[in-house]
Amino acid sequence: HEYEYDVINDYKSQISIIEETQPEDAENQLLQYNLLIDYELDYNDWRYDMIMESDLASMNSTELGQFKNIISANDWKTYLQKRLAEGNLTAGKKWAYSYRLENNISFDEQYEKQNNIIYSVMNAKDQIEMMSNSLTASKSELSEAEEFVLLGTYQLEHNILENTAEQTSLDTGEISFWSVFLANKMIVLVVGFIIIVLAGGIVASEFSQGTIKFLLVNPVKRGKILMAKYFSCISYGYILIAAVFLLSIPITGLFMGFDGINTPYLYVENGTVHEMSSWIYAVKVYLLSSVIVVVMATLAFAISSLVRSSALAIGISVFFMCAGNTITLILNQLKQDWGRYLIFSNTDIMSIMEGSSLFPSHTLSLAITVIAAHMVVFLLTAWDGFTKKSI
Repeated sequence: HEYEYDVINDYKSQISIIEETQPEDAENQLLQYNLLIDYELDYNDWRYDMIMESDLASMNSTELGQFKNIISANDWKTYLQKRLAEGNLTAGKKWAYSYRLENNISFDEQYEKQNNIIYSVMNAKDQIEMMSNSLTASKSELSEAEEFVLLGTYQLEHNILENTAEQTSLDTGEISFWSVFLANKMIVLVVGFIIIVLAGGIVASEFSQGTIKFLLVNPVKRGKILMAKYFSCISYGYILIAAVFLLSIPITGLFMGFDGINTPYLYVENGTVHEMSSWIYAVKVYLLSSVIVVVMATLAFAISSLVRSSALAIGISVFFMCAGNTITLILNQLKQDWGRYLIFSNTDIMSIMEGSSLFPSHTLSLAITVIAAHMVVFLLTAWDGFTKKSI
């Protein structure tokens, strides 16, 4: 009631403004707002749009009476049929009205999820129509709108009323199991700090404490010892990431509930909608988030193999892990395109795959090449430093 009261007062304020300014269509606007007040309709009611897009001032008493009957009876079918018969509809509204009538989907709350999808498709179709007649519309905007249409119609046709792709971030405003669970990938960075500390000290501490001599007395080549230490660090990191993934399931479910846990992940590729298990997508997200962990741990490992100071190896790696995004952003702002070849500009694989990298035309193949090249340099440096270092 408090919300309705605020809306009604808003309508009354609009009436006062219209009466004061007297715009050209003042008569029609006054009729519209008075009807909204009489029937206590808020902005979310379908009849609000019905009233606001109608020319009430041009109706005779009979037509106005029929119009009010539709409002009082909440007769959405008659109104949609009338609008379709009149024509002069946008592409989006023509599709939406026809779809509702064909599938008997009203504006009631029981069809809330279907209505949200219908509105999304309707708006996307209207955007496509507008951009098709515009010379300034970008291809990316047109492509995005077309993807909305493909996804929405696929969801309606297959009765998939939710899509994990719309719940990948807490920034979307919708808090759900998947938005929280996927946000937990940030804990992978905490794992990264642990592995950097481990990798930064696993070799340097052996030399600084003199325990390396106990390893080298065995008839095992230095290279094998080095690789055993390296793979131990990386394996331990992935064990921790797996633990974070598995523990996040019951913890997230405890606080958010398990509603929508079987929601699929839908995406468009080459003009076709594809359906993926959200669990497979989640594994993919966590694994891609681990790229920076492996890269920075390898850097710490390489420095640790060159020097006897664990603190130096850990400090440099932690600095680049924390400051990498800032450095990339600064280089981008300065229009320094060569920044794309730096290692920390390529560790956010997910953003690069989604085309949201700071650098234009930043491809996945380039990112993989840059990461692979740096990893080879780091490992060769570690190999050379460890095999030639004196005890």
